[in-house]
Amino acid sequence: MRTTWTRRGVAMVGGLLTTGTIGLAHARVAAQTNDGGEPKVGCFRGRPLPACRSFWIVEMQGSTPLAQTRRDLTRVAGGASYPTQSFEHVLEWNLGHIVNIGPSFALGGVITAGSGSDDPLTGVKLRARRWLSPDASVELEGGLMRTNAGHVLYPAVTGGTADVRLNIRDQGSFYVRWDGVALPRRDYILNGSSDPGGFQQAFSVGVGLGSVPALLGTGALGLAYVVLIALVAHDLS
Repeated sequence: MRTTWTRRGVAMVGGLLTTGTIGLAHARVAAQTNDGGEPKVGCFRGRPLPACRSFWIVEMQGSTPLAQTRRDLTRVAGGASYPTQSFEHVLEWNLGHIVNIGPSFALGGVITAGSGSDDPLTGVKLRARRWLSPDASVELEGGLMRTNAGHVLYPAVTGGTADVRLNIRDQGSFYVRWDGVALPRRDYILNGSSDPGGFQQAFSVGVGLGSVPALLGTGALGLAYVVLIALVAHDLS
């Protein structure tokens, strides 16, 4: 368990640093104005044409499974079995870029980093947006994800993911997500159990922050993480 939290801590810190660095760069781009009245390229908060030609995606989000499949792990000694789940609560950061291809539609992609996998990069996805108004949109997203399937001894595997989200002003969102992954059969020598594997899937719900609220939330979480590390280090000294 200690190894799992250490790896997730490294991934989280990497996500914090990456988000902060890219977010500041994006803010500088968004601050540039176009005297010719043309749509801005690289808006920090997304808006439809004619305000923005393209815009950045900077999001912090968390989700929890509502329903998911289970599989039974079997103890090699004694043959007793116990259920386990493949998906858990996750905290993630999305970074991406989207281009308005018309007054109502936009298309782009994002990369995701966060918890749930030993790999810092946990997703690569395409995202399509339908503008409902200058301040609201519906989005459809799909692509690949990486996960350890909720098992500390399980190496990260690649699966599929898709979600639908309602986005308000690129500052807050609510989404419903499907994740699916095919797990191979494995025997664990360390804890003496056998995992049958198989196709596992889950439906989750989540909420997210975007643009400035995402940066503020990331900064607050980063500060809390530093304080926690300092307290742990003090207790161990």
